[in-house]
Amino acid sequence: MGEELKRIADLLKSGATMLSETCPVCHTPLFMRDDKIFCPKCNKPVIIISSPEEEQRLTASMALSNLEQTLLQRLEEANAALKIEKDLGEILKVSSAISLWLTILEKIRRLK
Repeated sequence: MGEELKRIADLLKSGATMLSETCPVCHTPLFMRDDKIFCPKCNKPVIIISSPEEEQRLTASMALSNLEQTLLQRLEEANAALKIEKDLGEILKVSSAISLWLTILEKIRRLK
C-alpha cells in the first residue's frame, strides 16, 4: 500500500484532481490530469460511461481499434515474409492477404 499512497501523493502534488468516482476494478479513487481519468493503483486509464448508448459506442470503438492494431501487426508480418519469399505461389497468397487486410483497414478507418 505504501507505493500506492506515494503515487497518489505525487499525483496531487503534480496538480491532478482526485475524483469522487472509484476504479471499477480495485475501488481506488480515480484521478484526472490533462482531461484523462485514470486509476493510480491499476495504473490504467478509466472511462466513465454515462449511458448504455455511450457504452455501446465505446465498446464498438474499442473493438475497431483492437482489430486495427491486429491488422497492422499482420501487415508487418506479411511484409517481412514477402521480402524473403521466393515461391511465386506463396507471394501471390501473401499479396492477396495483404490486399484483403488493407481493404478491411480502410473500412475500419471510415467507421471510426
